[in-house]
Amino acid sequence: MTRSPALLLPAVLIHGACLALPRAPQDRVPRPAEHLGRPLGRDFELADWEEVSGYHRRLGETSPNVLVERLGSTQEGRDFLLTLISSPANLGRLEEIQGYNRILSDPRGRTPEELEEALERGRVTLFVSPGMHSTETSPPQFAMEFAHRLATSDEQPWRTAREELVVGIFPCTNPDGMDEVVKWYREHVGTPYEATGLDRLYQYYAGHDNNRDWFMLSLAETRLVTEQLYRRWRPQVYWDVHEQGSSRERFFVPPFRDPLSPNIDPAVIAGIDLLGTRALMDMTRDGFSGISTGVSYDMWWTGGNRNVPTRHNIIGLLTEAAGVRIATPLFLTHGDLRAPRGLGQYAPSNRFPNPWPGGWWRIRDVIDYELAFGRSIVGSLSREPRMWRANALELAQRAIARGRDEGPRAWLVPPSTNPDRAAVARLAEVLLATGVELRVAGADFEVDGRPWPAGTIVIRRDQPYGNHVKDLFEVQRYPDGDSPYDVAGWTLPLLLGVHRVEVMGEIGVSSVPADTVAVAIAAFEGDPTGDPQTISVRDGDGWRAVIAAMAEGRSFEWRTGSFRFAPADQGTGLPRIGLYSPWSGHMPEGWMRWVFDAWGLPYVTVRNEALRAGNLSGWLDVLVLPGPSARQLDTGRSPGSVESEKTRGLDPEGAVAIEEFVRTGGVLVAVGSSGGWAVELFGLPLVDVTRGEDGEGFSCPGSVLRTVPGSTPESTPDSTPESTEDPSWTAGLPPSVPVFFSRSSAWREMTEEELEDARLDGEAAFEVLLRYAPERVLLSGWISSPQTIQGRAAWVRAPYGQGSLHLFGFRPQYRSWSQGAFHLLFRALLVR
Repeated sequence: MTRSPALLLPAVLIHGACLALPRAPQDRVPRPAEHLGRPLGRDFELADWEEVSGYHRRLGETSPNVLVERLGSTQEGRDFLLTLISSPANLGRLEEIQGYNRILSDPRGRTPEELEEALERGRVTLFVSPGMHSTETSPPQFAMEFAHRLATSDEQPWRTAREELVVGIFPCTNPDGMDEVVKWYREHVGTPYEATGLDRLYQYYAGHDNNRDWFMLSLAETRLVTEQLYRRWRPQVYWDVHEQGSSRERFFVPPFRDPLSPNIDPAVIAGIDLLGTRALMDMTRDGFSGISTGVSYDMWWTGGNRNVPTRHNIIGLLTEAAGVRIATPLFLTHGDLRAPRGLGQYAPSNRFPNPWPGGWWRIRDVIDYELAFGRSIVGSLSREPRMWRANALELAQRAIARGRDEGPRAWLVPPSTNPDRAAVARLAEVLLATGVELRVAGADFEVDGRPWPAGTIVIRRDQPYGNHVKDLFEVQRYPDGDSPYDVAGWTLPLLLGVHRVEVMGEIGVSSVPADTVAVAIAAFEGDPTGDPQTISVRDGDGWRAVIAAMAEGRSFEWRTGSFRFAPADQGTGLPRIGLYSPWSGHMPEGWMRWVFDAWGLPYVTVRNEALRAGNLSGWLDVLVLPGPSARQLDTGRSPGSVESEKTRGLDPEGAVAIEEFVRTGGVLVAVGSSGGWAVELFGLPLVDVTRGEDGEGFSCPGSVLRTVPGSTPESTPDSTPESTEDPSWTAGLPPSVPVFFSRSSAWREMTEEELEDARLDGEAAFEVLLRYAPERVLLSGWISSPQTIQGRAAWVRAPYGQGSLHLFGFRPQYRSWSQGAFHLLFRALLVR
């Protein structure tokens, strides 16, 4: 079993064998309770992946209405399944139905007769994804009962739904995490730690961030689902089943709140609103209370499991149920309840017509709400199936027409301006995996008055998924109004460090299709140095080569932005890297592991107790703090919140050990929130201007910002520190480096008064290697009071005793998105 992330996807994923034959009469189809040997959704009980997957397999074996497929393996090697439910007649012609879906989603070149046949003989396809966030424990259990009712019930709407729909259910979109949570809960139920948080991430790399991976596709599970959505099935509707906190509404249904992305077709929005509003009506008639709509969740940013489909002309639905404490019930009085986000009080309103009065709230209640929504959705879709198919066709036709008639009409990725071949390959990979068509120019050409070379990747917008490309490639400008609560800008080429060109005019270049990454990047040579003894590190593959060679004992020396083979007696090999991990699931630590594994960089996981033991230089050369806050580092998990061996943090022994480690020759790399802790521990004369009085009015919860190498003066000359800047760490960097800023840090030098108050040595040396740009700092997204950070330090190196510190105000590993910033991290780790 491998846990290393695969950066390049195969051109075609193997879908796996059908597990549904032989079939038995329907009256032998077991109910979930029969399979489990206990009531489904019983307090203090959870089903694990073996039980859930086993039940879906039994459905496939016993019901003529169910087909179960193994799609591949999860990150940790478990089977990843898809359950298809429809009538036997429909299941017997699935390839034909898939073909009709392809016609409806891409009508180019089709005759009117072919379109009419697809509209008439196709079947509406609904996909359902429960269980992505594993501490949200009801969805996989709901999916068992939903599948049973859809497969067996002769009541309406279930019976008609089998005739008119094909419903695909991923029994759980994170089986690894399901087992982690269930195992943890079973070990702790009945103890003081019954519903305490896990001591690790429930998705090996991402934890809760697994629902932030749907355009970058860095996780095994994301890739498997994406293949089904955009290359194999192309459903018309997608429903993502989630839970939220327990103190607000019992259940959220669409419509969503503003703002709205301009890259979503109005009919997608109208379809979402229609299905959600009908569900609100149906559930209210059935006696369910506490349902909200139009609050909390917006439709601005992409990257979520229900967001990316909307850019692919799919109706993307989200429901959020009030959760329990894993499987432990809650009793909530009226005074415990709070209004849905965006509403002033816990009282009836247009967006919250019938508040829940309070009382016991159990996992069985959550399942019942989810079942009621599912019943409404299949009823709505099966009553007007042709309308939903026709809507899908019209969405595709409009997307193609907008790409033909409006600018930008295409995007170019030229080999002449992109030295990072690995980043271009990753860009091509994720676009192809999400169904986007790429082409390669066969000759030199000119467009918008500029010449471009043969081999340039051409991405036309007049294709069915052109809205998806536009959403990833354009610069985002968050609308005026309320500030964003999460990501506001995500321009993918900027994050990868890829130069892309918008084409506003007509494009007539002769080009050929690029169906694989290899074809797309054939003309890209990376950044060759011309010296066979030298490896350039402007290309991500150059860093892979250096890491692999150093791991084999080959020796290198750093020369102005490249690695050169050194005499054998001068080599030091790879440094011994320790990656700090707290005794709780910490997503920045997981994403740092992803980067290290993807580039083949060896490391060891380091816990609090190992650092408190001291003598770090005996087994480490570099220690990486991936982003825990000062409180997390110093105090860790509080006593009584988990077993005693997993409580406490570093302070005081661990902090002392880290200081001694650096002073005697070690290197500390601290990123994100960990940088402030290191500033204090090592007495650096730096102030984070995003906090305290300096930071009043400043906010940037998630955007792409511009940084420049540190020789650029600060915008306020009187605060510019004297620097002993050694250019070796920044040699060869481009003039501007995009980074992702998410509640990150920016530093200025202390004033004399502040130095005196802090009793610090104002002569402490440090080097500003990278600054936030002195002007035009925002590249994509949203920022308030940008002058607060303009010209301030983003990456600082400070010598300390015989060792040194590298402090990054931002997180270079952010959600695996910021590949253009990985280079900076590798420089800090490997350049000496």
